[in-house]
Amino acid sequence: MGTPTGTHRRTRASGLGAVLGMIGALAYSSFVLEAFLHTGLSPLRSYVSELSVAGRPYMFLFRAGDIIAGCGLLALAMALARRLPSIHPRASGCVALAVTAAASIGDGLWPMPCAPSVDPVCRATDSTNLFQQLGQIHTLSSLAEFTGAILAMLLLSKVLQHADHRRRARWSLTAGIATAALGALEIAMVLTGVRWVGLPERAQVLLVSAWCAAMARLLTGTPPVPTPPRDPTAVLQAESLTRLRRVNPGRSWTRHASVTWSAGRRAPARVWSGAGPASVTPPGENRRSAQGRPRASPRKHRQHRQAAR
Repeated sequence: MGTPTGTHRRTRASGLGAVLGMIGALAYSSFVLEAFLHTGLSPLRSYVSELSVAGRPYMFLFRAGDIIAGCGLLALAMALARRLPSIHPRASGCVALAVTAAASIGDGLWPMPCAPSVDPVCRATDSTNLFQQLGQIHTLSSLAEFTGAILAMLLLSKVLQHADHRRRARWSLTAGIATAALGALEIAMVLTGVRWVGLPERAQVLLVSAWCAAMARLLTGTPPVPTPPRDPTAVLQAESLTRLRRVNPGRSWTRHASVTWSAGRRAPARVWSGAGPASVTPPGENRRSAQGRPRASPRKHRQHRQAAR
């Protein structure tokens, strides 16, 4: 288990990420304020981004909402990366959520240049020159924003399933599929000239906001992932092996294994696998040679036997 101090720090970081993520999820749906403010735009016919167009009333409020939402969702992505189980889709899902956060900040910094729902010239330009619309920074950031949100929902649903949060996993998977379907419906409306594009877009934004709020709520009830403990035996063996290789770089790991196995008892043999042929020296045989004196060769043994005869 991890140390109490480390666990307490991870818990505090997750709590802070949950609070900031909840704030970001609420700010992501700042367009609901148009029900209480006189914006002059139709919620059914206008894009959500038209609320931030230069010259529109309360444009700074909605731009600030996009930037706050991006900062909060970025903190949420970092907290989820530290709190969820460490399996393969976790990193990809958190990166996708971070892309959504960065794109939301980009929406606040680079808003739409005009409002096509109330400006006939802007509407005619967008309908006749689609490539010009795709070349705008705001259009690219909006595409990256919803693409990242869909990928985050689908990828993190697998992580939640692995962590035994099956109900949240199903909700995340369903939200990802529904968000993709609403995005496809909005693109089809734009290409066919249907002017009720505000309805599917607002439903899509609300769905992403609700999913982010659910993930922020998850952080308050999920225990932190413990840090794997360090094995002191493995550390000591690694240090002794490193020291042995520094002293005798020509010796292989066979000698280290023999020395480690024979710690506290006498080894029956010493195996040397360095340069030259391997040799085995049984204990008790020719102790003087083991102390450093040269052993007599087999030829001298035969000469001694012949002289004795």
